[in-house]
Amino acid sequence: MKCLVCNSTITGQYYQDYWGNKVCQSHIDNHEVTFCISCGSFVRFSDSTGDGRSLCNSCMASVISDAEQVEKLKKYVLRKFMDIGVFFNDKFLDSVNIDIVSPQKMAEIRKQPVNFQNKGLTQTHSCNTLGGRFLGFKDKFKHHIYMLSYLPKIEFTATLAHEILHIWQIENGIQLPPLKCEGLCNIGSYIIYENMSAQKASYYKKNLMESPDPIYGDGFRLIYSIYEQSGLEELFEMAKNYKL
Repeated sequence: MKCLVCNSTITGQYYQDYWGNKVCQSHIDNHEVTFCISCGSFVRFSDSTGDGRSLCNSCMASVISDAEQVEKLKKYVLRKFMDIGVFFNDKFLDSVNIDIVSPQKMAEIRKQPVNFQNKGLTQTHSCNTLGGRFLGFKDKFKHHIYMLSYLPKIEFTATLAHEILHIWQIENGIQLPPLKCEGLCNIGSYIIYENMSAQKASYYKKNLMESPDPIYGDGFRLIYSIYEQSGLEELFEMAKNYKL
């Protein structure tokens, strides 16, 4: 059994990542090696993102950073949703601003401390006038999605799918408790992991399935159990008809 870092035979205690790579315990203890914040593989300790995060070369190579990439991934997500009967008032969400922001900016918007696990945020404002409400016009909304910087393609896409399902719930007047709301949004992430052929999809799906978070993790497992019984199309019909 060889160490990934020093290539020596491991004789004592060691660490192993999700992908089966092993390193001597000393490399972790001496801060020579850490885990990629995205895919969990071992990576030389570095501040590769400039804000305290370490990314492996593979993840860094697929980071989404410009508007053209974002637009392509948005269309990809929307096609996947259309396949299961999930549609939007603005069919292609052309009116939705999607900005990539730093962890510090994300924390500022959320009014919370910096947390690298906060990978996406959707803010919505009603565009209705008092006159429109009085006349019974359908609610109109302005949505803005913020995405954390330095997200690799598959993680970015799954996070975007999660945020877009927040928009779907709002536009359809679906008011679920946080457990079910976030659980349903995480089904969007699950759809992406199931449909993307990237080798690392299994790691992200495992994290989704096993998350200890009482809202996002428990919520996903609750909604996933309904999906297993009823299928995706019926799941979203249940949500739309306030039967979830």
